[in-house]
This record gives sequence, structure tokens and C-alpha cells, in this order.
Amino acid sequence: MKKFTPYFLALSLSVIFASCSSNEAEAIENNPENLLQSYTLKRDATGAYSIDFNTTDNTDVTTVTNVDNSKEIILAETPQKTASKHSSDFSIENNHLKIGFLETNKGKQTKISVKDENITFAKGITEFLNSYSITANENGTYLLNFTVNSNVATDFVYNKELEIYEVHLSSGEATEYTFSRELETGSDNIIRLNFVNHKYSGKLLEEVVATVTKPEVIIQS
Repeated sequence: MKKFTPYFLALSLSVIFASCSSNEAEAIENNPENLLQSYTLKRDATGAYSIDFNTTDNTDVTTVTNVDNSKEIILAETPQKTASKHSSDFSIENNHLKIGFLETNKGKQTKISVKDENITFAKGITEFLNSYSITANENGTYLLNFTVNSNVATDFVYNKELEIYEVHLSSGEATEYTFSRELETGSDNIIRLNFVNHKYSGKLLEEVVATVTKPEVIIQS
């Protein structure tokens, strides 16, 4: 039977612990933490857009405007302790809003594209939809919350062929005005959401004037 002296026993343990520490460090390096924990895209009743997002408490946040007028929120690791809750306001320009997140520690990108009108200058856009928000959680789930105005009928459908979630809004009797729905990414890992506004004229609801699809939201991560 072999006997280990205290010196060789201590040496063996130090080698084992060093090996474990090295493996743990390598695992952390190969699987860096998501700097972006979650975010919520919101449009309030006035038509103003904003994003609330949560990061780790060692994340530096910088927002830049690209040449195409899109906004990019750059997240980078920093040794200093930072705030973990952030909020930024945005405005619709030329009927579009593009926002991106870039996590520099792993090169991960999130792209958000919104097609909408600035309701300050466009009359009647809030005829049906009052406000909405989309929350993206760290576990990959998405939650849509939206509120419609009074006397608005709502129908929520999923277009399988186009992989688009559609919220159909029209004039009609309703007893519910606030809704929540879970959204799943399509086969291409993209969320597509359209609010379809059905405009009518005359006394009969069958007399359709136009169908206006706004807002339109695309999220790619």
C-alpha cells in the first residue's frame, strides 16, 4: 500500500485545485455572460417610443447614431460597478425607428425595427391602438402587452405562412381593452408583429375603406 508524505499530499492538492481553477476560468472565457439581461420596447398613448433595459452591474452603456440615423446601444464590460437599469427615449423619423444592441464581449447583436407614424403630425393613427410594449427576457421569451381605445374590436391571429403575429383592430363593441400575449420567434429566430387597422365608412361595417398596417415591428436577435 502506498503512503503519501504531507509534502506530496499538499503538492497533489495544489495541482488539482490549480487545474480546477484553470478549467473554470476557461469555461467563463468561452461562455461570457450576457451583458443585456432584458429589455422592453414601449410606445405610450402619445406615440412616444422608449426602451427600458437591464444589464449586468459591470456594463458600460454608450448610445451612438449611425449614418443611416439608426440608434445603436453599445454594451461593454467594465471593472467599475455600474447601474443595471437604463432607459432611453426615441422618436420616429421618416416613419421608421431602428435600434440595435451590441454586446462587445461576445459580439452578440440585437436589431429592432419599427415602422410607424409620428402621431403628432398624423391625425387618426391612435383611433384604435392606445399603447403597446414588447418585453424580451433573458431566457428567450417575449411578451406583448397592448391597450386599445374604447369601442375597438380586437382579433389576435398568427399568420403561419408569413410567420407574422397580427393584431386586427376595428370599430366594434368590446368589453376588454388590455391584452397580453406570449410571442415566439419564427424559424429564422425573428419576431414579426403587425397591428392591422381596418377602416370603415358608411353605416355597414362591410364597407371597408382601407387596411392600414401600423405599427410594424421586427426583432432579430
